[in-house]
Amino acid sequence: MSVKFTVKMTEKYMYDFMLYHTYTHISGLFGAFLGVVGLIMGINGLLSGDSTSTMLGFIVAAMFLIVTPASTKSRAKMQVTGSPMFQKPLEYELNETGVTVRQDDLEATNEWSEFAKAVSTQKCVILYVTRMRALIFPKECMGDQYEEVLKMIHTHMAPSKVKIRHIH
Repeated sequence: MSVKFTVKMTEKYMYDFMLYHTYTHISGLFGAFLGVVGLIMGINGLLSGDSTSTMLGFIVAAMFLIVTPASTKSRAKMQVTGSPMFQKPLEYELNETGVTVRQDDLEATNEWSEFAKAVSTQKCVILYVTRMRALIFPKECMGDQYEEVLKMIHTHMAPSKVKIRHIH
């Protein structure tokens, strides 16, 4: 059995992946924590009439809660528009051996044992080969084959490596 689908990478899918990647690592979580602390500090300063605390708190909150996602969106756009790999659709095939990606005359296969983990976001299923290399499967691109893709992943990867929460 095999499952095939085509992915045209877009800024939306890349942004979804990059947000997940950012906010599931310690530096991203720490930044979000600092943003929330800044917001609380700003609100407390506002309520107590301390303009210095208000301004400092809201500046810190804006840096971590607005600037970080905005810069991530910009990086996602640059990644998609600047990478030759994303200018043409990628064809994926999942089978008993692993996952094959094709584009024009190029082809690469990763065996199932090579994947470190599988996760899901609101828009994508992500198969990590390494911490910095992943295959991104947008749910929209999988269409009706989404359930088959999940079945392949669950069948061929150890349960401890599969962190897929969203059913569809």
